[in-house]
Amino acid sequence: MKIAYCLNSIRYLGGIQRVTIVKANALASIPGNEVYVIVTDNKKGEIMGVLDEKVHLIDLDINYYKDDWKSKLHLIKGLVLKRRKHLKKLKKELYRIQPDIVISIGQSEKNMVPRIKGKWKTIREFHFVGDYRKRHATNIFQKYLAWGGDFIDQHFTLKKYDQIVVLTEEDKELNWDGWRNVCVIPNPTSFHSAQKSQLNNPIVVSTGRLSPPKNYISLVNSFGIVGKRHTSWQLVIYGKGEEKDMLERRIRELGMEKQIILAGYCDNIQNILCNASIAAYTSLHEGFPLSIIEAMECGLPVVSYSCPCGPRNIIEDGKDGFLIDIGDENEMANKICILIEDEKKRNEMGMNAIEKAQKFHIDNIVNEWMKLFTNLTTS
Repeated sequence: MKIAYCLNSIRYLGGIQRVTIVKANALASIPGNEVYVIVTDNKKGEIMGVLDEKVHLIDLDINYYKDDWKSKLHLIKGLVLKRRKHLKKLKKELYRIQPDIVISIGQSEKNMVPRIKGKWKTIREFHFVGDYRKRHATNIFQKYLAWGGDFIDQHFTLKKYDQIVVLTEEDKELNWDGWRNVCVIPNPTSFHSAQKSQLNNPIVVSTGRLSPPKNYISLVNSFGIVGKRHTSWQLVIYGKGEEKDMLERRIRELGMEKQIILAGYCDNIQNILCNASIAAYTSLHEGFPLSIIEAMECGLPVVSYSCPCGPRNIIEDGKDGFLIDIGDENEMANKICILIEDEKKRNEMGMNAIEKAQKFHIDNIVNEWMKLFTNLTTS
């Protein structure tokens, strides 16, 4: 079976890139499969993982990101002229490959894939919740853009896909009621870790972009409470983003410079997780919190806000982690303190987390994808 993934790049930071590489590699290892990854921008940055030599990487050389920073004129050029070039080149490659399955990751290609007619079946992956545009809109202009984008998606583009794949049952129930061509396949863990945390280092860890949806200000506030009760413990946050300066100011206000560390980007997530004892997340919303299952894979109990969508579909409250109402910083602090103070509970939850993570191993996830491909191509 020939399978073609279409996205912007596999060289830029993000869980989307990591899991696309993991899935492409796993599918390419199945006898009879040919897997292609078709990108538009692959000039700079480090590939988010090792791409198997069996996977065919095709760079269309569109370079959307090259000039966007210069001016609004360059941005318009990217959105208009470069998209015409993108459509032409993508069409040429798909006709050359003649895949059985074409998968849009949901980036610049998402409105193009259904317009290119062929014998293949088309799939749109949603790596964000179905109403992601509305959730990201912070002013009236963005809200109008969100409404317009949703209208085009729901009334024109999405109906032309043979299948839509979302990441959680929660998202399907909330945002896709009445849609017949929607199914749920979660993301896999981006790595398998033979090494597990011993849960004896006084470190609470969190990984993710320092951006408003991740709501790290709430985690910093919560650990301000924890740190006063447990002065030997640290919160270490790995990630970059636009909220770094604001978070640093808040850490200084709390007098927690030695206990709350903004460690920046880390290229070895497995090591940092195995060196911690608890994972904590305070997102306002998620598409699928890959960071949670990565932490569980390394044996960490997880304390997380019960935001839409994902944490409720992964964490079993009180068994392999704790779910906290969004914004309840005192309860977040309380549950972290319980895990700090109760070593037995911490270890029991850590073992349960390892068991839960197995559900998201790539072998299980890729089997679900192959079943979907077979159903689509034989129906």
